[in-house]
Amino acid sequence: MPDTRFFRKSGTYSATELAERVGGELLNCPDPDMVIADIASVEEATASDICFVENRRYVGALASSAAAVCILPRNIADRAPDGLALIVSDRPRRAFAKIATLFYPEERPVTGVAPTASIDGAATIGEGCSIGPGSVISAGAMLGDGVSVGANATVGENVEVGAGTVIGENASLSHCLIGARAVIYPGARIGTCGFGFEVDEAGVIKMPQLGRAIIEDDVEIGANSCVDRGSGPDTVIGRGTMIDNLVQIGHNVQVGKGCIICGQVGIAGSTKIGNYVVLAGQVGLAGHLELGDGVQVAAQSGVTSTTAPGEKIGGSPAVPIREFRRQVAAIKSLGRRNKDLEK
Repeated sequence: MPDTRFFRKSGTYSATELAERVGGELLNCPDPDMVIADIASVEEATASDICFVENRRYVGALASSAAAVCILPRNIADRAPDGLALIVSDRPRRAFAKIATLFYPEERPVTGVAPTASIDGAATIGEGCSIGPGSVISAGAMLGDGVSVGANATVGENVEVGAGTVIGENASLSHCLIGARAVIYPGARIGTCGFGFEVDEAGVIKMPQLGRAIIEDDVEIGANSCVDRGSGPDTVIGRGTMIDNLVQIGHNVQVGKGCIICGQVGIAGSTKIGNYVVLAGQVGLAGHLELGDGVQVAAQSGVTSTTAPGEKIGGSPAVPIREFRRQVAAIKSLGRRNKDLEK
């Protein structure tokens, strides 16, 4: 159960109401109006909690669970123990996320400007903004209505931030336009100088980075991640894309809408990523590539060539996922043969 020192619960809900909220079917419930007080994991749930099970691997845990209600898919509903009320859903994890958000809605900071915040007279601040202690809002910056700026964050000159966006503590924004309802987590760096140089025997010459970073609506950028501004064309992060912590996105990169980019991914400059692409943890993408819509890349892969829409790839260099699995199997087989020879 969430620690109430850090998370504030909104109230209680009936089993029927929760099922209706997620479009699920309530089964095996002797009292549809029974009160559900909280969310919990299968193992920690009490007689007033709701939990979820997504696949067969965890069905066994239900036998010892004290939960009042469990959300699960229809294909394993018949394996639930007697006496456990069920909400049947095609997507149990998504349904549980909606219910968790209902119990624990996101809290907005108290509006107002901290006395130690520094706001330039040429900045524009919308209604209902929250600006934390030590933060800096520079000349020409424009904050939309309801923007929240965390402690010690910096919004650079002429940066625009859309309504309802949250900027975390110690984040810095420069040379960028941020859409509405974005979340920039603590320590993120948006619009920093791209990594571009020309090198010959005369020495290193730095290429001017004269583009911007464009962050569209509903994007989240994780803690300590960096999105470089473009060198001429802009760096663009498409609407609804979710970026994990410790991600590096180079200059001129274009990311489509609804992408998932996991922790420690690195994307080199000028690479174009389509819509709904998934990059698992520690994936590296070389520069000037194109990944089509719906591409999925396995963890720790190194992508060095353009990939067609819908492909699933893995390995370094990355290849179609079936080929990657054959490679892994072959290496394991070779290792076993060598071990046998050593006997």
